[in-house]
Amino acid sequence: MNVQAWLVPVIGPSAASVLGPGFEEVARFLGTHLISGMVPAFFIAGAISVFLDKQRITQLMGPKANPLVAYPVAAFTGGILTVCSCGVIPIFAGIMNQGAGIGPAFTFLLAAPAINMIALTYTYSLIGPRFMVGRAILVTVAAMTVGFAMKQLFRDPPPPPDGQAEIAFVEDEDARPSWPTILLFGMLVFVMLTSTGAFDEWLRPDGFAAHSAYLSSRDIRAIDFLLAKGLILLTEALLIAGILGKWFSWKEAWQWVRKSADLFVSILPKILLGIFLSGILATLLPLSNPRLMGLFEGNTPLANFWAAFIGALMYFGTIIGVNVVSTLMRFGMHTGPAMTLILAGPAVSLPSVLAIIPLVGRPKAFAFFGLVVIVSALCGWLYGIIL
Repeated sequence: MNVQAWLVPVIGPSAASVLGPGFEEVARFLGTHLISGMVPAFFIAGAISVFLDKQRITQLMGPKANPLVAYPVAAFTGGILTVCSCGVIPIFAGIMNQGAGIGPAFTFLLAAPAINMIALTYTYSLIGPRFMVGRAILVTVAAMTVGFAMKQLFRDPPPPPDGQAEIAFVEDEDARPSWPTILLFGMLVFVMLTSTGAFDEWLRPDGFAAHSAYLSSRDIRAIDFLLAKGLILLTEALLIAGILGKWFSWKEAWQWVRKSADLFVSILPKILLGIFLSGILATLLPLSNPRLMGLFEGNTPLANFWAAFIGALMYFGTIIGVNVVSTLMRFGMHTGPAMTLILAGPAVSLPSVLAIIPLVGRPKAFAFFGLVVIVSALCGWLYGIIL
């Protein structure tokens, strides 16, 4: 989409050349991530705030939880979701609102966008099994290290007084067993996985397809794919509606919708602003520039630091980051900085930092950004030395 051509008559060619990449990045995000990733993420976040038992969150990931359990649970839970560094923010907000400790919550915030099964599979196919295994291990190590460091730097907030919860929580365990809530969250995760393309490989039709005077075989295959995916999403939505109607009240369902909408309105504008600025920075710092690539030919601490810093500023999708790193490795990037870039790039971005400032404050947001840069650079440097 050539946004700059539309902007030239409005703001002039000079301003369009500077601002155009930012608008193009926003348009690309709205077209590829808003419906598929962000909307399901906001609904999952709203469900966490309304339906999830606060006591269980506190037990597993709370300030007093066993760190040997809390940090692996946070890393693993983040890894099963297919979300970007911005899509994880509403879920992170829901977890924080439910009483999770600072350490496990930030572990989840890093792990969720940095790794998932789709990203691992794609890394294996594009870069190789050794890089895939290294990525999986180092994301887990980096996420728990950053979370533990955040725990040491900042104290957990005091628990809210009784009766001052932001929204009514489900506490009557006898009235409803826990498995309907588990079933509801399972369906929401399935919606997330379906919408972000986890099952696309099995939905795309192969072989011969008939064509007509109006549609080619390729068009018919595309329509078949969209219909199949739409049918699955509709089925999942109907199952969620059935679960709500069977085991949950109308009041709870309305609270869920209201909470999801509140998170959407409060967080999305900040994400779009950050993506706009990230698009401008991507133009000012083109990663494929041959002069810039000379810095990353060796596995030096400086090369890893700059790879982490640039990756942390840019907006990298979990899957797109694999393409970027694979391309840069073909240009001559060493495996150490390449691993650093694939750790820091999807984990954090300028949009995500701007979006979490209202949630946790500037000190925690900038400390998280700095820790991601430092820990990612260290992990990538060690990976380059070992392998």
